[in-house]
Amino acid sequence: MSSGPKSVTLPSGERLPYSIDRREVEHPRITLNPDGTLAVIVPPDTPGHTLVAREEDWIAEEYHEQQAKLLAIREQYEVLEEEFTIWGKSYSLIERTGQYDLSIDAATLRVTSPESKSTEQYLYNKLRQALSVAIKAIASDFCEQINVTYSKLSIRSQRTKWASCSNGDTLNFNLRCAFLPIGHLRYLVAHEVSHLREPDHTEAFWELVDTLVPGYQTYRDELQGFWYAVHHNRQWQRLLSQGPV
Repeated sequence: MSSGPKSVTLPSGERLPYSIDRREVEHPRITLNPDGTLAVIVPPDTPGHTLVAREEDWIAEEYHEQQAKLLAIREQYEVLEEEFTIWGKSYSLIERTGQYDLSIDAATLRVTSPESKSTEQYLYNKLRQALSVAIKAIASDFCEQINVTYSKLSIRSQRTKWASCSNGDTLNFNLRCAFLPIGHLRYLVAHEVSHLREPDHTEAFWELVDTLVPGYQTYRDELQGFWYAVHHNRQWQRLLSQGPV
């Protein structure tokens, strides 16, 4: 059972929205979501507001760390919350009515769909196709380099991960990967392809990743900031509400 949205004011003045979700859990917990909101989960007889007040210092520390990583991505890559970002570059999104079409110039992404159809749905499907093509090309090269193969590529809107390798030979990627610069996408593909040979994050695994993407550490370290950025981007949140058809 959930209560309505409320907010906590941090010492710095920021107000963070939160809702209280009462469940049959043994221990209460607070999670800072990627979009800067709080999820408060408590047993039915536990006052959630008391927990929030008690953990205010922890909340403030986590929030300011999140904001620092988000700011670093905004400044270095000029990723904006109000515009649509693809491959690490932000564009003004213009939606028009007409025959299906998608075009990109230096600063504008234009998407056209018939009046009776969803522009967001068309863009969702085109991004999914483009991401699949990009990943297959990168993965094919990496697989050849380390002599491995995969059986299936899946692209979905995963809730908590950029990517994963499942069932031994299935590569799973989040549609949000299209938000990333190509260098970061190459790192993610290298990471998952390396799992085809090394299931665990052993020293041998990281040596494989470094073979495929030398200096991968910078890409890896920046992924959390991009995760926050895509969750703050209004255009992407609207897009992801569509889902595939």
